[in-house]
Amino acid sequence: MSKKEVKLAELSLLMEALCEERLSVEEKMRLEEIVLSDPDAMQFYLNYSHLHGTLYWDQALGSDDMIPVATPVTETKLPQQIEAPETSRRTRIGSRLVTACLLAFFAVIFISYIAQTENPELAENPIGETESPENLTVNTNNEITAQPNPNRSLQIDTLKHPMLRTQNNKRVSPFDDRPLIANKPRLLPPAEKLSPGASDEAILTFINHRIQDGWEAAQVMPSAFATDEEWVRRVYLDVIGRIPTAKEAEQFLTSSQPDKHQRLIHQLTKNPTYVTNWSTIWTRLLIGRSTSREINRRALQDFLVESFAENRSWNDIVYDLVSAEGDSETNGATNFLLAHLNNQAVPATAITTRLFLGTQIQCTQCHNHPFNNATQSQFWEINSFFKQTKVVRSQKMGKDGKKNTQKLELVSLPAKGATFYETRNGLMQPAYPKYAGVKVSDGPDVNRRQELARLITSGKNDQLARAMVNRMWAHFFGYGFTRPIDDMGYHNSPTHPELLNQLASQFIDSGYDIKKLIEWICLSDAYRLSSRFIAENATDNPDDGSTPNFSRMYVKQMTAEQLYDSLQVTANPARVVITDYSIAWNKMQKRDQWLQQFVYTLNNEENDETTTFDGTITQALLMMNGPLVKHSLDYKQKGSILGQVLKEHSPDSKLKKLSMAALTRYPTSRELSELKRLVKERTKQLIARKVPPQTAVVRTYQDIYWAYLNSNEFILIH
Repeated sequence: MSKKEVKLAELSLLMEALCEERLSVEEKMRLEEIVLSDPDAMQFYLNYSHLHGTLYWDQALGSDDMIPVATPVTETKLPQQIEAPETSRRTRIGSRLVTACLLAFFAVIFISYIAQTENPELAENPIGETESPENLTVNTNNEITAQPNPNRSLQIDTLKHPMLRTQNNKRVSPFDDRPLIANKPRLLPPAEKLSPGASDEAILTFINHRIQDGWEAAQVMPSAFATDEEWVRRVYLDVIGRIPTAKEAEQFLTSSQPDKHQRLIHQLTKNPTYVTNWSTIWTRLLIGRSTSREINRRALQDFLVESFAENRSWNDIVYDLVSAEGDSETNGATNFLLAHLNNQAVPATAITTRLFLGTQIQCTQCHNHPFNNATQSQFWEINSFFKQTKVVRSQKMGKDGKKNTQKLELVSLPAKGATFYETRNGLMQPAYPKYAGVKVSDGPDVNRRQELARLITSGKNDQLARAMVNRMWAHFFGYGFTRPIDDMGYHNSPTHPELLNQLASQFIDSGYDIKKLIEWICLSDAYRLSSRFIAENATDNPDDGSTPNFSRMYVKQMTAEQLYDSLQVTANPARVVITDYSIAWNKMQKRDQWLQQFVYTLNNEENDETTTFDGTITQALLMMNGPLVKHSLDYKQKGSILGQVLKEHSPDSKLKKLSMAALTRYPTSRELSELKRLVKERTKQLIARKVPPQTAVVRTYQDIYWAYLNSNEFILIH
């Protein structure tokens, strides 16, 4: 076995002991060491804890003691109780001794910690001098170029690297009534903070400097800037969810305006496709791709379309989603919680904190988290906010006057009191509504969900902004400041904590302006970098579990929605223009029907789902001979790309148009020469097989277009 396999095997045994509450102090320290040293081990830990919580909940186990088994009562046989093994008493005594030792151990640490510092909320942050990156040349056009460094060492300076400095600082403040997510102290080299409401230029400069500090700390150099062809394709896919048409791309490529990148961002965020794209993304995040027929998907997406079209502030959108009341048709926002209020609102509790606060607390429903301050009581305190919420079902009258469909309504009842949960030792404990240290009255005259929505979105706690900034950064770069992006906290330190905190602060100051956040990210130097490796950043490869330093653009695969819409562009670009939302909705319904072949719903507590759209054989076959690709190769349809190409007179023009339509670039001179040779050979082969000359030409260019659409360059965002 490899060292990694041995480590994972050891981790499995330690996790089993943790769940059975027989972990010694030394074993707990070893468990923490393994999990924090390896991203794969961290993911294994999270998956194991998640599975343990799911099984524990489903079986309704509340105690380690044996449960009496009843047998049918007859005249001759009485029910007998199965006695616990003799070892159970010793096991309980041993567990209590271990618990007492652990409490004493943590008490000593806590007392010694208090003696060392007068301010328990802050950890030491040694201040080091910030040096400019070596071998980094900035020209007059603000373009960063990498210079070769033959003496470059692959060793990382743990005192400078943001992530490693966070791990080196072992002093963590105790928790009491702090927010559910504990913020780790800012550990990046000190830099001048942005003033409240800073200018866009100042924010972009800050982003660029903080990213460059990460390069210096990791001793990597950035790749060159992407070409305009690469950047325009990338930004179209990331912002509006499809590749640009040939006309849109050429307008940008031929422009000589110095601020054409910023102009294009403004243009894209005003495009109606921007609204449908982001409403689709958030509908998928909120209720998944496949939902119950009772959930009104159209109404929820209508709510999101209206919100993104008006550029409503993110905190207002979240407030409406968390506090929504009414029926599923009149108030589309209600469909979010209507989809997750099963199982004592456990799914609603988990997804609300995961999506909006960037934290995964689902495993703490049955035990405390061993590596952060999330406790079982905190899970149920959040869950208590949903105690008053009920789903009312009624029959909806059809047009013929008959009751044919169910109608759902979300209501808040004047309920009062605590929510009760069962601890690991079988005790029932009360939980009262409480978030971020703020206790909310449990009286019947208080609407708890409205209070929760107010606490989350008020701006006094920046976790809503931090979670959104992290998620948006991951959307554009493929990786966020934490992995996973929805598991933030000091147990999972951000790679660039100062940048995350400052972007969150500016996001709040902007009024939670989503378009402004998109502009800051897309105009940063890091987003403009090429996806090509260079020798000086070969180690910056998060795919192998290392920390992302954003010294190049990480390659992403198109989502199923992006591929569908992009193939529509390659077939008939005129049909992708959206002028009326009702037309757009009909197109999205067709796309959703197409997507169902890849979606599988998981019957777990979080109502999760998965897809097979990840490079599987199904996807490969779909691209090779599926209806979407065949539609793109249909040259007879009016306005088709291939039909327009075949009207061109020269092979050069035909090949250039096909390349621009599929890859958003013209072929290189070498590619063009080779393609023309292939066109001649392929046409001759077909004619030799008795294919009419005109048909042979058509089939030859269809083959080339098919090859473009099945290439990695087409399906990857680079």
